[in-house]
Amino acid sequence: MKNFIFASILLALLLVVNAAPFQLNKRATTFGPCNFTADFIDVKIRTDPPESGKKESFDVSGKLTKGDITKGISILVIVYLGEEGQLDVPYVQNFTDSHKAGSPFNISAFDVPTPPQLPGSYNLDS
Repeated sequence: MKNFIFASILLALLLVVNAAPFQLNKRATTFGPCNFTADFIDVKIRTDPPESGKKESFDVSGKLTKGDITKGISILVIVYLGEEGQLDVPYVQNFTDSHKAGSPFNISAFDVPTPPQLPGSYNLDS
């Protein structure tokens, strides 16, 4: 009888522990200002966090106070950086519209390649 009670308590404890919600260590993607003086832009990533080896999409918007965005000349660059430097070839896309300094802009980048192996910590620059 004692063994049955012990086994029942052990089973109940095991079920309670497995049913407890655990907070997963999901990597949060945050974008901050550059190390140099630049305007802060808003970047939205469709899959958060990005998955290794899959295509990703970004929406970039904001307002530049200095410099114009010129159609066909100004570019959007997205690059994954690790401790050793670039993790993959940078993604480059031309702007398809012109915007004067001080006016808002918006550009979407689709099918941006993600490096085959993303480390636990990396920078994503645009």
